[in-house]
Amino acid sequence: MTTALAALLAALVLLPLLGHKLLAEWDEGIYAEVSREMLSGSWLAPHWNGQVWLEKPPLMLWITAIFFKLFGVSEFWARAGSAFSGIGLVALLHGWLARTRDLLTAWLSTIILLATLGFLHVCHVGEMDVLLSLGACIALIGLSGVESGRRGGWYLFWIGFAIAVMTKGAAAVSIPITAVLVAIVQRWKLREFGVAFAGGLLIFLALVLPWHLVMYRRFGSEFVAQYLGLHVFARATQQIEGHRTQWWYYGVVLLASAPPFVLLYPVAVYRGVRRSQLQCWAIFAVVTICFFTLIQTRLPHYIAPAYPALAVLTAVYVADWLRNHGFNPFGTVGVAWGFGPTNRPMKGKGALALGLATAAFWALSILATHSTLKSLHSADLAGPGLLDNKEADTLLRQAGVEQAPTGGPLLLLRERPVQSIATIVFYARRPVEQVQLVPISSARPIDRYMFDPKPLNDLVGSEPRLILLDKSLVAQLPYNFLFAPVLSSTTEELGSIVRMTK
Repeated sequence: MTTALAALLAALVLLPLLGHKLLAEWDEGIYAEVSREMLSGSWLAPHWNGQVWLEKPPLMLWITAIFFKLFGVSEFWARAGSAFSGIGLVALLHGWLARTRDLLTAWLSTIILLATLGFLHVCHVGEMDVLLSLGACIALIGLSGVESGRRGGWYLFWIGFAIAVMTKGAAAVSIPITAVLVAIVQRWKLREFGVAFAGGLLIFLALVLPWHLVMYRRFGSEFVAQYLGLHVFARATQQIEGHRTQWWYYGVVLLASAPPFVLLYPVAVYRGVRRSQLQCWAIFAVVTICFFTLIQTRLPHYIAPAYPALAVLTAVYVADWLRNHGFNPFGTVGVAWGFGPTNRPMKGKGALALGLATAAFWALSILATHSTLKSLHSADLAGPGLLDNKEADTLLRQAGVEQAPTGGPLLLLRERPVQSIATIVFYARRPVEQVQLVPISSARPIDRYMFDPKPLNDLVGSEPRLILLDKSLVAQLPYNFLFAPVLSSTTEELGSIVRMTK
C-alpha cells in the first residue's frame, strides 16, 4: 500500500505539464522523431529524417513509439517514457527500502528523490537517462541481495544491466565496474557466483545480443561507426559539439541540481562505503560521477543515474539521525540491519519545527541555485543563438504540415545555414531537406543535424514544393521562382515554391 502511495505521489509530481512546452533541441527532438518514424518504417533499424540512425540502442525508442501508436504523436507522449520510468524508479526504491529497512527510510528516499531538481529535470524530458537509471537501480538491488548472501540477486543484476545497455549502450558501464569493485572490496570467493550468476548472464546475453548482432550483420562498419565511433570514443576523448567544461564541472552540476541534499552527500557516501549492505550504492554513485568526469564531453544529465543511489544513501543517513533523536512516526517495526528503537522521543512541536526549517532551507537553496541550473540545461550549449527553433516549431505545429498537399520533403532555407534541425524534422512530420541559394562551400563539414544543404535549383521544379524560410530571404529568391505564402510568424515564412518554366 505504501509503495502505491509513493508511486501516486511521484505521478502527481512528474506528470502534470509534461507536454506543455515544445521539444528541446538535440536529444529530445531527435529521439522523438526516431520513435515517430518507427510508426511508418522499421522498428528494428531506427531512422531519423529518412536516414538510418544507429547511435543508441532502441529500448526507450520502442517504448515511445508504442505510446505514439496508442495515443498519438505529441510532446506529452514523447516524454512519457522518462516520466513513467521515474515513477517506477521511485516506487522501486520505496518498496525495497520499506521491505529491507523501514518506512521512515522509504519515505525519506521518495521525498529526497522527488525534491532533487536534477532528477525532476531528466524525468520531464524525452531522453533515455531515467530508464538507464531504473535499470541501474534494479541491478544494484540485485547486487545488494548478493552482498547479503542471496545469490539469486544475480538474476536481478543481469536483468537491470540488460535494461541499461539496451537503453543507452556504453553509458551503462558504471554497473559492471561497480560489481567488480564490490567483489574486490568485499573479497568475494568463487562461491558468491555459481549457477545464479551464470543463469543471469545467459538472460543478459539473450536480451542484449540479438539486436546488436542483427545491426552489425546488416550495417557492418556503419553500425560500428555510429554506435561506438562518434558517440562513445569521440565523446570520451575530446570535447565535441561545443561542450567546453572543466574537470570540476559535475561539482557545479550537483550543487545546482541537488540542493540542499548535496551537503549531505559526502557523509552519506562515506557511511555507505562502511556498511556492506550499502556499499554497492555508494560505490556506484562515486564510479558514475568519476567516470563521466574523466570523459571529455560532459553534460548535466550524464550523472543522472547517481541521483537515485545518492537518495538511498542520504535517506538511510537522515533516517538514522532522526531515529537517534527520537523521531520515527512509523515506529520500530521493520527496522533492519541492527538498528534498535529510539530512546529520546522528539516532541510534536520539535518535529514540526524541524520539518518547516528543512522545507524553508530547501526552498531558499533552490532560489539561490536557480540561475545556474537554468544555464546548465539551456539549449544554447553549442553557441549563443544557434539552437532556438521555437518560432519555426510553433509555425509548423500550427500549420499541420503533414497534411499539406505538396509532396516530398520540407525544404528549409536559412540565412544562417549552420543551424540545428532536430526539432524541425519532428514538427514537420516529414523529411526535411536543407537548401541554399549560393554555391555550397566545401570547406564546411557536413553534419546531418546542422549542415547538409543542397542547391535550391536542384530540388525545385515545375511541381510545387513546401518550403520554410526566413522572411529576410523571400526577397532574395531567384526571379524565376514563384513563392506562395501559407502561414507566417515574426521571422519565419511557410509556403509553397515552384520554378516557372517561362
